[in-house]
Amino acid sequence: MVGYNKESNPFSRMIVFRYPPNGTLYEHLHDGEGCQLSWHMRMKIAISITYTLRYLHTDMQPPFAIAALTSSSVYLTEDFSPKIIDFERWRALLTKPGLSSGSLVNGPFNNILDSWHRRFLDVQANTFAFGVILLELISGRPSLSKDTGDLVDWARKHLDQTNEFSKFLDPKLNNTNHENLGIICNVVNLCIDPNPSRMPSMNMIAAILEEGIDTSAATILRNSSLAWVEAELAIS
Repeated sequence: MVGYNKESNPFSRMIVFRYPPNGTLYEHLHDGEGCQLSWHMRMKIAISITYTLRYLHTDMQPPFAIAALTSSSVYLTEDFSPKIIDFERWRALLTKPGLSSGSLVNGPFNNILDSWHRRFLDVQANTFAFGVILLELISGRPSLSKDTGDLVDWARKHLDQTNEFSKFLDPKLNNTNHENLGIICNVVNLCIDPNPSRMPSMNMIAAILEEGIDTSAATILRNSSLAWVEAELAIS
């Protein structure tokens, strides 16, 4: 966050972030520009998001979860590195009655969120949402649409059958890696498990992707001291 304005007059209340010039992941996948995102770029985005969530869920104490993690909350920089922008969290904070600028800037989130807002602090919900984003990345399909219905419901019909993994591939994609596709599908299956207690941690998901996904994407990020910074989270 670059800054914010909490006064209603003469301006509207607002939060100012650095501008990510390539728009949202949703726009590139579903608004006719998906061909710009190659398989390699999609894997880089997926791994970067994993590192960000792993940092939030395991390195931060207490753990922090994104309020509304979707492909629309993932913004892309000049080099298509993802920024996760938690607008729902900021909207909840700025509209909370009696919230002062001091508590917004200096106070811990847990001291100013009531029980309704605490429902967002759920790392398992983030794990499920990450599985949905992975499905969108490999298929090019939105999470919900009139034409194709619910993406997760459709995926669950095919995820247990390895010979049907090719059905998940975005027809606009070229030069896909079918071994990587199998790994992604297996991770998706773990993330969208109907039983939350069986969902893996983001630590485990990151380890699976680091080990199995094309190292040209994973190694560059893993070996960089700025790996999670490149997947900058716009909450600080």
